[in-house]
Amino acid sequence: MPVDFAHAPPPTTVDGLRAVPIHIHDLRAAVTLDTAGEVAFTRATMTYIVGPHSGSPSFDLRQPVRTCILDGEAIDPGRIAARDVGAGPHGTVRVVDAVQDAGSAHQLTVAYELAAPAADLGGAYPPCLCWSEGARVRWSFGMSDLYAGRYLEAWFPSNLPFDRFPFRLGLWITGTTLAHSLITNGDAAVTGANSWSIRFPPFFTSMSPLVEIRPEDTVQRKSATVVLPVSGRPVAVEVWKPLSGPENPASLIPRISQFLAGGERSHGPFLGNRFVCFLHGASGGMEYAHAATTSVGALGHEIFHSWFGRGVSPAAPADGWWDEAYTSFHEDGDIRTEPFDFTQPPTELCSRMPFQRTTPAASYAQGSRFFRGVAARIGPDRVRALMADLYRKYRGTSVSTADLEAHLVAGCGAVDLVDAFHRFVYGFDEPAPVPRIVFASAPEDPSRASALWVRRADDRLHPSEPPKPGLDNWFHARVRSSADAGCRHFLVTFAVRSSAASFTYPDDFFPATAAIVGFDLASGRSRIVSARWPTALVPPPGTAVSLLASVHARRAHPASGTHPWEQHSTARRDLTIDRPRRRYGDRTDSATQFR
Repeated sequence: MPVDFAHAPPPTTVDGLRAVPIHIHDLRAAVTLDTAGEVAFTRATMTYIVGPHSGSPSFDLRQPVRTCILDGEAIDPGRIAARDVGAGPHGTVRVVDAVQDAGSAHQLTVAYELAAPAADLGGAYPPCLCWSEGARVRWSFGMSDLYAGRYLEAWFPSNLPFDRFPFRLGLWITGTTLAHSLITNGDAAVTGANSWSIRFPPFFTSMSPLVEIRPEDTVQRKSATVVLPVSGRPVAVEVWKPLSGPENPASLIPRISQFLAGGERSHGPFLGNRFVCFLHGASGGMEYAHAATTSVGALGHEIFHSWFGRGVSPAAPADGWWDEAYTSFHEDGDIRTEPFDFTQPPTELCSRMPFQRTTPAASYAQGSRFFRGVAARIGPDRVRALMADLYRKYRGTSVSTADLEAHLVAGCGAVDLVDAFHRFVYGFDEPAPVPRIVFASAPEDPSRASALWVRRADDRLHPSEPPKPGLDNWFHARVRSSADAGCRHFLVTFAVRSSAASFTYPDDFFPATAAIVGFDLASGRSRIVSARWPTALVPPPGTAVSLLASVHARRAHPASGTHPWEQHSTARRDLTIDRPRRRYGDRTDSATQFR
């Protein structure tokens, strides 16, 4: 998977160390569950790349490390101690007490006895490593988004959810001849009696892997293959349950198939070729990548997370509200509408705290209420279509709250959704005074074209470059707030249109090609923002187009029916798509320039 630090926490000073994010290139672990001694031994090796900032690498692990080797040298485990980053109880991360260069590669190996993780162990189905008479063991990952420290870090070195990485797990159960069953969404191969090698794919995050170990004589399994209606893909469905449970796995396979088919019809192809369900006998449920541990009552909710939650995943726990919100809205029938009421107090669903480790409990009820407000504004069918577009665009990757806001506004042109996000997602108060945010250009440029430009990389540099077909280009804009009012939250849209003599806001500005969200622009200050111009949307060489942009904030939008030169919150720039260079003797022609 491409390395992307866009949603990673920024460099953060903690206990005198500059904690910086990493990308896990590869994670491998070996676990021996010794039923005779009732002890589990683990050795894990994490190969990682330091992100764009030099400093002390940060990761997470909720197990007590006994030995530690960094780049082939044994070090004191205290040098990878957990640190308080201000994220509340159980919100720590580990920080390596060493300064490493940006982009450098390293290897960390740790060994420890597996134990109950140092995490918030609340909820109906918490993590469990339990031994019982008869040389039996039960091991449940027990992930949860409502309790901190409950993703992969509970058991193994891991990263925050922004990262995606492959994970290979070797698993041995010793000291018993009693057969045990492995329940997993990984690609598992039997390597011997009570031993397995499990591979989890590179697009998995720390929220994705499922592992359950149970004595074989305590569980029941049924399976079938179903063919989904949109992708035409055969999907293997596995249903597991404790023998003591009342559920009938065979009777649930048709129901699961219906949920999977419904998700494909409404939002697009299922991501994966199997779905694994463990009916844990507790209340509620938890989603994994194309898998769930769940009650029968929560089955539909958890399966829909295969589209929103794990098919497209929240970029960070602070973004975890939106997949629960939309899943709850969908579960309620996705046709209910309820207009936004701006007389109601602000609601914070997204704190934007980089080290937040839990999904807000309000995400279900208040989050569903937010989508009912969106549906009241643009219509339920339009909401469903835009979310299906979001899934197709980001399938197998991550989406932040700002990504969601930009996608909805760009797609439907309902710019007052910026106001709704401001108050009912970010939880901001009414601005006083009302911000005035404009495109910043040279005084001699009444068209404000110098506030807009295009680059072939997201480098926020000048000068402008001719847009090049066949690759991603990047829209750039400079915006400025007025001297008397800063702007807590704003959004800039970019639209590419065939060149014309005149354009009118908003009709010619939407749907937009791209949009970008910004925060905390101080009064009188300017900022350069950028948004990707996808390859597929770049016109052919030589095409003359116009770039139109608009900027929006709570209670601050361009006036309808106006032209770009009539107000400073819209702008236009004319340009021509680059032509390939052609040689005539010793002369090289490049036919494209910005006008």
